[in-house]
Amino acid sequence: MLRNIVLCGLLALGAASAVHAAEIWRWTDRYGYTHYTQAVDIPEPYRASAERADTPLPPGTRACLVAWHRYAASQACFDAYRVVGGGLKPEAFQRCKELPEPEPCR
Repeated sequence: MLRNIVLCGLLALGAASAVHAAEIWRWTDRYGYTHYTQAVDIPEPYRASAERADTPLPPGTRACLVAWHRYAASQACFDAYRVVGGGLKPEAFQRCKELPEPEPCR
């Protein structure tokens, strides 16, 4: 009985960490470069201004830039599921949306 309780607890923790890993945040550093990372990877000075990656970009943002932001967020999501050797855990495709690399902006 105790073994089943411990096993259920471990499974719940694993599921919670997998869901957390897929939460990607967008933040801009002091040089104006936009980063997409997990919340735990945001440096302290930028935490207050960080926002979830799925938060809409400001009105008037060019479609090309929107496509690149979506692509970067997608890649950051997959990064959370990478394994040694460059492979991906199967659940990555359940939690992340695979997007093709957009054309360069002109």
